[in-house]
Amino acid sequence: MADDAQKPRGAEPGTALLRPMIARDLDKAGKGQLVYVGRDGEVKDPKGVRNRQAAAYVAFGGITAAGIALAIASGFPLLIPFYVALGGRFMGTVRAVKKVNEASVALSNGDAVAGRTLAEPVAKAWWAPGRVRALAELRVAIADALDGKGEQALDRVRKARSRLSPRLIQHQFSYYTEINLLTSLGRTKEARIVLEARGPVPTGEVLKLSYWIAQMHLGVAEGKLEIDESELYDRMRKGLSMTAGRDLLLLCAWAYAQKGEHDEAKFAWRQARDREGSHRLDVAMPKLAEWMAQYGKDHPELDEPEPEPEEDL
Repeated sequence: MADDAQKPRGAEPGTALLRPMIARDLDKAGKGQLVYVGRDGEVKDPKGVRNRQAAAYVAFGGITAAGIALAIASGFPLLIPFYVALGGRFMGTVRAVKKVNEASVALSNGDAVAGRTLAEPVAKAWWAPGRVRALAELRVAIADALDGKGEQALDRVRKARSRLSPRLIQHQFSYYTEINLLTSLGRTKEARIVLEARGPVPTGEVLKLSYWIAQMHLGVAEGKLEIDESELYDRMRKGLSMTAGRDLLLLCAWAYAQKGEHDEAKFAWRQARDREGSHRLDVAMPKLAEWMAQYGKDHPELDEPEPEPEEDL
């Protein structure tokens, strides 16, 4: 998720470097790409967002220039440093947000070192707005999680959220990050409390996906998942449509296996191999990784290609 607000299947190494940082929709977004998300949890058109940003830059630049000109013309040169400092802080904030987005790209690619290097200075920048520092702190938390420092990451997430307005989409996303961290740490009762406090499944596409993954991840750790067949089918269909749908498809494979529907489980498992997902599943979802290891031993045919459908004669 880009703040303003993964290589395609079968791509050759380095292809992601040729793609824009911001993807137009969630399904096509791959590792190393972000999406703009509105407060409703839906993906926003990057062109429209950029146009609004450009208009804001022009407007602020014009106000700053007019302020300096007025200070000179009115004989109050002492106001000039004020307007210069104001303009400098604005541009510094723009650069800080860019660093946070670059950190998100690095973390999406599993590079905790680069993500931390980009985000940590912003998190400590006294001059940056509190919102931007909090967003940077969330990126540092993800770097901690990738490094296996779950408890430290959890503390950072909670600290960062306390500095974000509940109206911001990042405030809402932080709860799903917290649920996933608690689940990975084995603190499932706490994770369940946080998840149930979020209420029903949200309607926004990206928020809904975050809820699904947090809920199913917690289900793996608890050994049960209370969703009906049609809901599970919808989730698998979404995973199939996504370039970065591996995690969701593997969670669906587990859910189908729990129901004893092993043909569907094997299909989801094999489809997951052709998509992108977590770089360190053993860290992000340890119980799912454990299940995969055992299920793979119990079903060695999973390594075989997906059988071709029979054609009617």
